[in-house]
Amino acid sequence: MKKILLILLLTIVSLDAKSCMTDIYFGNGVWNDSDSAEKNMLKLRRHMHNRAFTPLDREKEGEGGDYNFKYTHNPSHGTIYDLIETFWQLKESGQITEQDFHSYYAGLLSSRDGKHYHERLQQIINTYNADINTMLNQYIDSSFSQKHNVLLMAHSQGNLFGNKIYTLLSDAQKKKFRMVSVATPANHVMEENQISPYVTASGDLVIKSIPGHLDANVDGIGHAFIGTYLHSSFGARTKIAQDVKSAYDDLMQTTTCTEYKFTRVTMPAYGELKIEGRVTYANFDEEIGTIALEQRDATWSASQNKYICGDNDSKYKDAGPIFGHNYWASNGARHDKWLPGTIESKSILDSRSHITDDIILNQKCVTVSLKEGGELYDLIEASVSP
Repeated sequence: MKKILLILLLTIVSLDAKSCMTDIYFGNGVWNDSDSAEKNMLKLRRHMHNRAFTPLDREKEGEGGDYNFKYTHNPSHGTIYDLIETFWQLKESGQITEQDFHSYYAGLLSSRDGKHYHERLQQIINTYNADINTMLNQYIDSSFSQKHNVLLMAHSQGNLFGNKIYTLLSDAQKKKFRMVSVATPANHVMEENQISPYVTASGDLVIKSIPGHLDANVDGIGHAFIGTYLHSSFGARTKIAQDVKSAYDDLMQTTTCTEYKFTRVTMPAYGELKIEGRVTYANFDEEIGTIALEQRDATWSASQNKYICGDNDSKYKDAGPIFGHNYWASNGARHDKWLPGTIESKSILDSRSHITDDIILNQKCVTVSLKEGGELYDLIEASVSP
C-alpha cells in the first residue's frame, strides 16, 4: 500500500513539474523596420527547422509544445540617430569613454544640428530609454508572466539592447534568460566578462569599425543577418544553429515551470528567508531559493520601554501573509515563534504585494517585503499558479 501511494505521489510531482516553454526572440539591428525584423525571425525559424545540423523539432513548436518564435523590434529613428544611439549604448556599458562618445557625436552632427547639441542628445537618450522599457515589458508580459523562458538571438545593435535588458532583469528572470549574439558590437554577452555564445564574421567591416568588439570567430563577408550570417556559403549559420540549440537545451534542462500548490516562506536563521514550493499538501517541498536580509540595529524606545525598528514596532503584529507570529510567556520572559507563511496563487500574492514588515529579534531588525518586483515577490511569482 505504501508503495502504491509513493508511485501516485511521484506521478503527481512529474505531472506538475514540467519544463518551461521557451520563446525564441529575434532582436534586430539598426535601420530595420518591423517587417524586416519579422522577416529575419522567420528566416531563423526556417533555418532551425530545415537546414541546421542541430535542428529544433518542429513538432514541438506552438501551443502545447516546447517553444515559439517571436521577435522584439528595435525601431529605427533615422540613419544618424541610430548611429548616435549605438555609441551612447557603448558609452553606457563602459566600452568607450565619455570623451570618445562626444567625439563621435560631434562628428556625426557637425553639418546638421550642432546648435542643438545637448537638446538633441537628451532626445536620443529619452527615446532609447523608452525603447528599452518597451522591449523589457514585452519579455515580462509575453513570456516571463506566462512562465516561459526567453532565448534572445540578437543581431548587431540588438545585442546592446539585449545586454542592457539583462541588467534590468530580476535574479529569477535571469535564470530563465539566454542570449546568442550575432555580429555584436559589444565586448561581452549579457554579463560583463562573459564572451559566449557569439558569432562574428571575419569580413564584417561594420563590426571591425567598433572599438573593443569581440574578435571574429567564423569566416564570412558582410554584416547582414540573412545575406551573411545565414548564407549557405559561410560557416556562420552552422555556429548560429549550434549556439541556439545549446542555449535552448540548457534552458529546458535547467528551468522548470512547476506550478506548486502553494509556496512557503520560513526564516531558518534570523536574517535569512527560505522559500519552498509544495507540489502537494503532503511533504513534497522543493527549495525555490533563499534571500539574505540586511540586519540593522534596533532602536531603544524609552517611552515604550523596549526596542523598536525605526518608527514602527512590528514585533507584536501578526505578519501572517509573510509569517505567522506567535509568542508565549515563561518565567517572566517573552518567547517568539515565526511560523511559515503560505501563498497559493499569483492573485493572492498580488493582493499582498503591499505588505512590508519589520521584524525584531535580539535587538536587531530585518525588513521583509512582498513588494512587486522585489526578490521575494519574483521567487514566489515564478513558482505559483497564475
